[in-house]
Amino acid sequence: MSRKMKVGILLSAALVVLLSMFLGSIETNRFSAYGACREFVLQTKGYAVWDHIHTTQMIFVSWMVFSDGYNDLTCQTVGVGPFWMVTSATKTNVACATELSSDPSSLCPEDYFGVSP
Repeated sequence: MSRKMKVGILLSAALVVLLSMFLGSIETNRFSAYGACREFVLQTKGYAVWDHIHTTQMIFVSWMVFSDGYNDLTCQTVGVGPFWMVTSATKTNVACATELSSDPSSLCPEDYFGVSP
């Protein structure tokens, strides 16, 4: 293998790693870790609009936390370059109530409110 070919392979690998780190940490609706988690969160019921709280990012893995004011949803994604997928997600189950009673009608409505932004 020639030196030129080795340098080309090394530069290509470095580009993939840098692109993955970049797309694992930015907030775009498509082709990013945030976009993959956002799609998952859109399909999850909550008590209000889900807000993105923070992102923890490693090279090919990202963890994001969303909150609706009562519950937190943690989403883990794995990806290379623009190709990201959700591998696991956990949601806390805290109930929202409008008054202190055991009556089910006092519970807040849980629905699909979306994600901000």
